[in-house]
Amino acid sequence: MASGPVALADEAPTGDNQGQPTASDREQIELALAQGDFKAADRHGLMISLYQGKWFMPKREKVRRCIVKRESGANYRAVSAGGRYRGAYQMNRRLAVGASWMMQGEVRKELGAEAVKIVKALRKKPTQQWNRYWQDRAFWTIWRGGKGKSHWRGGAHGCLQRR
Repeated sequence: MASGPVALADEAPTGDNQGQPTASDREQIELALAQGDFKAADRHGLMISLYQGKWFMPKREKVRRCIVKRESGANYRAVSAGGRYRGAYQMNRRLAVGASWMMQGEVRKELGAEAVKIVKALRKKPTQQWNRYWQDRAFWTIWRGGKGKSHWRGGAHGCLQRR
């Protein structure tokens, strides 16, 4: 059975019709998510992280979900009252743009030049306009194995003990 982004891309075909996507299928599905297809366009509610690449930590997925719930009520279009914090993870502009720079090299290697254009375009968009895939990817890129968890010390109150 498929998991992660593959499971969320219900409409995506698998190459061998056996239900288990090939590496090529997974790359195509991830590129489609990056472009806003499938579940990436759904920006309300909790679901498994659409990004499940290098920085994704399955054992910390409950923590991520708790943070999303506390920060924005699981609303990927959320904007704080003062307008400074945006998106599901309530990132300020500098953090979001910094995350896009951190993601760019990996995106180039994994998904190619077309996806890099999307990353560059993210820098010109408010974070709450990024699709679910990019917001999730930015979170895990910043989280970076737990080294970046301090960015959510307030919103993560009560979340960091979850396993």
